Amino acid sequence: MDFRKKLDKSIPLKEEVTLMWMGQAGFMVKNSQGRVMAIDLYLSNLVERLDGNKRLTPALIDAEEVKADVILASHCHADHLDLDSLPNMLSQNAQLYCCEESYELCKEADLPMHKITSMTIGDKQECCGFQIEAVFADHGDTAPKAIGYLIETDGISIYYTGDTAYQGDRMSYVTKKDIDILILPINGEYGNMNERDAAMLAAQTKAKITIPCHFWTFARHQGSPHDFQMEMNYVAPDLYSYIMAQGECIIYSKNKRNGEIL
Repeated sequence: MDFRKKLDKSIPLKEEVTLMWMGQAGFMVKNSQGRVMAIDLYLSNLVERLDGNKRLTPALIDAEEVKADVILASHCHADHLDLDSLPNMLSQNAQLYCCEESYELCKEADLPMHKITSMTIGDKQECCGFQIEAVFADHGDTAPKAIGYLIETDGISIYYTGDTAYQGDRMSYVTKKDIDILILPINGEYGNMNERDAAMLAAQTKAKITIPCHFWTFARHQGSPHDFQMEMNYVAPDLYSYIMAQGECIIYSKNKRNGEIL
């Protein structure tokens, strides 16, 4: 299946977005202007080359097929800042917004820095119909400058937590807002939220739809979408969560509770 064509054929209307899960913590978002945002895409075998951890699920597309207008990288780990893929992704007139550590790594990799903007908590940017705000994340000592993102487009708000532990008080700036889509990790490794933590953040945020990620890409990673759903049933039974398949597209509509599934 040509997954890029699948995204191209999806045409969200006003107050709609298309969301496609690319595996691990990677997502592509398309707004009604036809502009595409790529978030934390991991498309290479960089982690295996650096750390010996091979990917268990194949990349859906090659880097040159991404054709994104906006790229986000929440922190400096190789499965989120894919320095093997970014040269091709940035050759397509994309703009990259990333944390301070990622910015320095991009500079060391001799990437085109005029296309890259460093962000820290509280910084705001706008590009191609996407409003982007860097928000708190806690990913421990190996990524102390990690950030999450509050993204708004077509009147729809997306809280992409990035890799983070659950710290309800420090996340309250975002969770007090009217969030449509919450995307969060459930693997419970490397300082990330586990299934129970993620359900607790979902209960705090009260998003219209919660989507888990960051599972099943590496053997060492934990994370069970089934256990997450059970925790949601216990902690937040009135909230809607959706387990996406890798390569699946959904259209979320502001006017529909659960969005339209393609």
